[in-house]
Amino acid sequence: MKRPIFLILLLVLSNIGWFVAYMVAKIDHGITLTYQSASFDTSQMAQDQAIIVANKNLVGAPLAEAIEKIGKDTYGSDPFVKEGCLYAGGLCLEISSGEVIGKVRAE
Repeated sequence: MKRPIFLILLLVLSNIGWFVAYMVAKIDHGITLTYQSASFDTSQMAQDQAIIVANKNLVGAPLAEAIEKIGKDTYGSDPFVKEGCLYAGGLCLEISSGEVIGKVRAE
């Protein structure tokens, strides 16, 4: 009599273990997809900002003029200066000597 109860208990515990493993895998997959989507959105916005910067010919432009031409970036924020770069939409527009935009790089 004891043997069937023991086997049923093992079967139930085994199924619970498989269910927990399945749920953990699903949650992990969901988190991975969320990060992948956020990364894609960030890359897309940086690409859009790069196209805007390229179309406005900002390399060689004075800093004040570049800020004025950019306006709001692809995130809807104002560009800002930090550590020798004018940041706009995930891009760093390097400020060279003379307060002029020297080159553009992705951050």
